[in-house]
Amino acid sequence: MHKQIIQTIKNHNMLSCNDSILIALSGGADSVALLHALISLKETLGISNIYAAHINHGLRGETAARDERFVQSLCTSLGIPLKIYHADIKNLAAAQSISIEEAGRKARYQHLAEAATHFGANKIATGHHQNDNAETIIMNLSRGAGLKGLCGIPYTNGNIIRPLLDISRAEIETYLTENSLTYITDETNTSNEYTRNRTRHTVLPTIETALNPNAAQTIAQNAALFRAEEEYLNEIAYQKYNECRVSANTLNIQKLSALHVAIARRVIRHAIAEISTLQNITANHIGQILELTQKKSGKEIHLPGLGLVVCKEYSNISIFASEEVQGFGTYPLRLDTPTFIPELNQTIIFSKTAPDITKNHKLLCTKSFDYDTITETLFLRTRRPGDKLKLGKEKLFTKKLQDYFTDKKIPKHKRDSIPIIASGSSVLWVLDDNNTASAAHIKKEETQNICWISIERAINNV
Repeated sequence: MHKQIIQTIKNHNMLSCNDSILIALSGGADSVALLHALISLKETLGISNIYAAHINHGLRGETAARDERFVQSLCTSLGIPLKIYHADIKNLAAAQSISIEEAGRKARYQHLAEAATHFGANKIATGHHQNDNAETIIMNLSRGAGLKGLCGIPYTNGNIIRPLLDISRAEIETYLTENSLTYITDETNTSNEYTRNRTRHTVLPTIETALNPNAAQTIAQNAALFRAEEEYLNEIAYQKYNECRVSANTLNIQKLSALHVAIARRVIRHAIAEISTLQNITANHIGQILELTQKKSGKEIHLPGLGLVVCKEYSNISIFASEEVQGFGTYPLRLDTPTFIPELNQTIIFSKTAPDITKNHKLLCTKSFDYDTITETLFLRTRRPGDKLKLGKEKLFTKKLQDYFTDKKIPKHKRDSIPIIASGSSVLWVLDDNNTASAAHIKKEETQNICWISIERAINNV
């Protein structure tokens, strides 16, 4: 087993000379074997220090306390510095609306990172082995995770390393027996309440009996082939993503549609990753987005539970977090009273006195208006039904604000976030990229009663 561990570490560049390692030590067979093996190979591998961390999940009462005592005793006997954490996994799962398994995983890696920082360890080693990998691949396949899911557990992930990933559970048990190593058995591992346990005790043994006695090894070995395919396809997809990319979360439909669907799906995943996590993104979600590209401009889909909205906007599709569509508040603009707009981090000044543009270094923009045309209180706000503005030069015409946005090809999802300055339903100024002012309100040569509306950057940004 030592030979295989050395080979795995070399093949995947897990360690460098003088690395310090934190062992995720549950006290079970896998982690005890990992700890013993790395201590035995410390000089061979050039490891400078070995530490351990144990997380008590608070799920098994006295049994969990027994595990904690065992780990403490083991580390004391081996002279291994140990850090112990306690977590309330049930409450964490309920608070985050996730499974007990997922909550436990998140808590483990969070505390392992804390322990690594505490000890100054630059690597974290976990006891995942070949059977764990096969079980993960089977579960991912059943969930529809695609090629990435078939890659299984990665050998390395940042500073996390998994030296036992080429070792079977049977080999670990043999190693423990040969070295007279004691360990503890978590009784929850025998319960079929959890998905992994059902896979471990029922699904994988059935496959081994019915199809291939070495199924765990074969499945795990295939994962290495899938991983190479995944890496190559992802590299190609990232190049194509950059070609399709209009902005961070916007893709050109014509370029996207020209791609093979296998690459197009990955391009969409890259776009999602720019603004969100890919966790819980399924093939069905990606399929919905591809279908949207064939629909009329202005159509959108919401991805429940993911906090994402996808819009088709003329020749593009945009993917954005649903909170981005939130509008501004409503702010009355009083004469000669600066009004700070937190959403803009800017100040609006409505005044009968022209700003001194030569001295006001905070001034971003100013427009002059006919004060006599402003019959109601001015507000800075976002659009409302019935909003309209006057356009034209010699001959004025009225246009609904909604039609103005359509004419300017302003994406639908951005329209509720564009601030306007209005008097009742009459829009004076649209604060969009076009910076449009109403022809009915803007100052003309014959205007006698002039006022100015100015926008200044926030003082703390000067």
